[in-house]
Amino acid sequence: MKSGDSLLALRDWSLDRQTDLGPVPVLQNIDLDLVAGQWLAVIGANGAGKSSLLKFLADEHSPIAQRVAMMFQDPDDQIFAATVWREIALGRGEVDPAVVLSDFGLSEAAERDPRRLSAGQKQRLVLAVAMGGDPEVLLCDEPTSLQDPVQAEWVLQRLERWRQKHHGALVTTSCDRAEVLRADRLLVLAEGRILVQGPVEDLIDDPRVVALLGTGAPQEKPPLARGILAAAPVLEMRGVACDFGHHGVQDGFGNIELAVRPGERWGLVGPNGCGKSTLLAVCAGARRPEEGQVVLAERELYQHAATDLDHGCALLAPQFPEYLFTRSTVAEEIALDPCLARRPPNELLQALGLPESCLELNPHQLSSGQRRRLALGMVLNAERPVVLLDEPTAALDADGRRRVLDMLRQLPSDTAVLIVSHDAEFLAQAGCVVCQLGPGGLTAP
Repeated sequence: MKSGDSLLALRDWSLDRQTDLGPVPVLQNIDLDLVAGQWLAVIGANGAGKSSLLKFLADEHSPIAQRVAMMFQDPDDQIFAATVWREIALGRGEVDPAVVLSDFGLSEAAERDPRRLSAGQKQRLVLAVAMGGDPEVLLCDEPTSLQDPVQAEWVLQRLERWRQKHHGALVTTSCDRAEVLRADRLLVLAEGRILVQGPVEDLIDDPRVVALLGTGAPQEKPPLARGILAAAPVLEMRGVACDFGHHGVQDGFGNIELAVRPGERWGLVGPNGCGKSTLLAVCAGARRPEEGQVVLAERELYQHAATDLDHGCALLAPQFPEYLFTRSTVAEEIALDPCLARRPPNELLQALGLPESCLELNPHQLSSGQRRRLALGMVLNAERPVVLLDEPTAALDADGRRRVLDMLRQLPSDTAVLIVSHDAEFLAQAGCVVCQLGPGGLTAP
């Protein structure tokens, strides 16, 4: 295969999803050319059909004749083995997993259950597996959305080296302007149709693209959210330590001392795997620490069990939003919380930029970005004194980010907020005091 070889020529192509009520259009009237050596970036609002397009191209009935590999947006969707090294070796007996794991920064995780890795580590694992199949076409759905800034840059450089070395075709979806600027060609989807496509340099400042990706210019930052100094902390961690070591390898964090007063906003940053999501789970009552005390609204958690979830004071929007859903329809999901049930559900969907037709869908039928919007909307409107958000902007388009910021601004002034994020700009716009999580505790970054 040589650079410039034609790999795909779709003309007026459409894709329907079969449902109990009949076929539902997903993509319509698609004209798409893909050539070897090209980096094609696909963008669009949440629910526009980006992931559906990539999954079709990776399907066994794909019109692409060359070897195709895909990195899914949710890495849990393509993890199968019991350990990380077995995941690497699966179906490839000639591969030395140790070499691959070292190359992708996963050597210390070789014997761990891949489902217990951090989100960023899972994402690098599935990328290693996809590249290990020696593909000629590589499809990556939001490949850096779960990575810290250092690892995100590493992933993008790795994808570019693969393209240059193998003259392969690379297709990525993204909500990040800087990431899109690395591509050669841009395709913009809107409601399952191609809105515009062409060279990146010709389209990056098109108003339709700017509406999705922003301008890249620094945004005005509000003042840091200040707590009510005279008030007692609504959340305290005293000497909290968590150990998530495996097979004799001790890792985790310790000596967490933090007092969060009503109205304060804290942003937690740190590299993939340092324990940020674990710390939020501790605050929510979902994971007892190995050491220390957690006091939520004057109640000490974990006195009698490994979880303590009936406090009604803190609510967590998890990094993978589907973990929050327990009902068969969006309407039932919203009605489950008494605070949400008091308002018409279509009002919440409107505030989230979701169509009213979503109410009768199973939450898992929504796109990844739509699921994240729904989870964030449910948590931010549930009137809890403590709100915990884990990577709230991952895979959100510009409109979704604006809506989340609007909801944060509309919270009661005494609501305490803790946000885990790799998105420094978002934390600044949300008015957070930022601290970094490391093995020895929380420090200024």
